[in-house]
Amino acid sequence: MFEFLWKWKKAATQEEARQPESNATPSQAVAAGTQLHYDPNLVPNLVSDHHALLGIFGEIAAAMEQKNMPRTKEKLGEFGDALRGHLLKENVRFYVYLQHSLEGDTENAAIMHEFRKEMQHIGKAVADFLHKYTAEGEWDEGMWQSFQQEVGGIGKVLTKRIETEENILYPLYLPQQEYR
Repeated sequence: MFEFLWKWKKAATQEEARQPESNATPSQAVAAGTQLHYDPNLVPNLVSDHHALLGIFGEIAAAMEQKNMPRTKEKLGEFGDALRGHLLKENVRFYVYLQHSLEGDTENAAIMHEFRKEMQHIGKAVADFLHKYTAEGEWDEGMWQSFQQEVGGIGKVLTKRIETEENILYPLYLPQQEYR
């Protein structure tokens, strides 16, 4: 689903994302049709990823204000790596578990599917943005102005997305026995 985002990630990172956190006990029920156990640390880890992503984004903005292109590009690359890792974890461990867990709850399943679909569009837009500004050689004044406009828009979209994920989507992630 997000293949375009992690083509640069190593296979080991993908394998780590599939593994349950060490605090998930094997005796816990798995989501139907999967081998995924509820992980009480998954949502806090995803929230921690959000904080890290916002921190890196702040560093991008600071480098941009100084018109420090090497630092800006470095931070864009770091942001891209962190975002790919987060989306991989979210897609493989969070969405798959939720999709199977919400099979009998059409209302919440619809909410989850809409979030997932929207994230595909956001992920594609961010990947395009990152490619545009990391692949380009030296930036002229027009490129800097374009970057400044686009980075503001990307920041607003990501901030709103993080807020809605944490307040609406993440509370749907529950141990199996708590679903209807």
